[in-house]
Amino acid sequence: MPIEIKELHIKAVVSGKESESNRPAVLSQDDINKLKKDITKDVTDRVIRFLRQKAER
Repeated sequence: MPIEIKELHIKAVVSGKESESNRPAVLSQDDINKLKKDITKDVTDRVIRFLRQKAER
């Protein structure tokens, strides 16, 4: 059964060392792909958990 996501709220906290310059961190393509997979898995798990809770009511 397909799921349509109408709204997606993403909150993030970014911190770094105060002594470093303000330049962004450079990540490898493998690291970026891993982060994308982790985020997708987390969001999917949360959506499924929400739908299960809603179905129990």
